[in-house]
Amino acid sequence: MYHTPVETTTPDQVAVAILEAIPPSMRAIREQMRSSRAASLSVAQFRLLLFVRRHPGTSLSPVAEHLGVSLPGASQVVQRLVLAGLVTRQQNAEERRRVELRLTDSGAATLAECDARTRAWLCEHLEGLDGPELDRLAGALHELRELLARPGV
Repeated sequence: MYHTPVETTTPDQVAVAILEAIPPSMRAIREQMRSSRAASLSVAQFRLLLFVRRHPGTSLSPVAEHLGVSLPGASQVVQRLVLAGLVTRQQNAEERRRVELRLTDSGAATLAECDARTRAWLCEHLEGLDGPELDRLAGALHELRELLARPGV
């Protein structure tokens, strides 16, 4: 009996698959997170909260860069969140001109609620997979994260 040779998957094929899978996945997750956000938050405010959660103590310059706005524009977004009680703004003890941003308990709770809704949405999509399929997917995602976190990559 003749067996067709099995083709080996190349790094280029995997790179294409990643580029085809990750961006639409991230768009769907971002859309779900935005739809779950508190109705009173703008997209910029929501993105700022997420950034501050990932980078507690961050200053205004990285926030402005992340949002793609000027320093005064970022400062206005921060001010609205400070007034809403979602972010604190404190001067750095060593560098008076540096402002440190942190989530308040209310800001963290707002994001936790969005996270919970988004996780529930993802779980709905994953429910059709059996145990081995979930294990393979989790393992592949872990490997991808580890690979891309290596220095020099």
